[in-house]
Amino acid sequence: MGGKKVLIVKDDPTFVASARAALEAKGFEVLIAADKPRAAITAKREHPDLIILGLVMDSMSAGCSILSALQFEEETKKIPVFLDASATTETGFRIDQDGHAPSWLRVEEFLNAPVDFDNLAERVHAIIGHGEYARV
Repeated sequence: MGGKKVLIVKDDPTFVASARAALEAKGFEVLIAADKPRAAITAKREHPDLIILGLVMDSMSAGCSILSALQFEEETKKIPVFLDASATTETGFRIDQDGHAPSWLRVEEFLNAPVDFDNLAERVHAIIGHGEYARV
């Protein structure tokens, strides 16, 4: 796998533990950040190959704020992002369009509950598992 890194930015310990286990089983190095300051610092310092980002954390807009910050910075803007919007599914406040991210959200994948973590690891592998990935 070549030491590919995945940064999980989420404040849900159950999600983080399940995602970490599935990703590490595939040979990925997993980094964790629970908030916007740690996400930005970790992304700039560690240069992850992919980021899994929670939409809702300490506020409803936390994920969008982090996504915007990452995509504004030169050193992090090309990192593919999987956006986990499971909290919106559970609350009934949905932003997806037939299971897909709306066009204004520039993300690679859009996750809704329930998340199949083995499938998530497979999808991560499909994007960054072979060669270098660069968003066009």
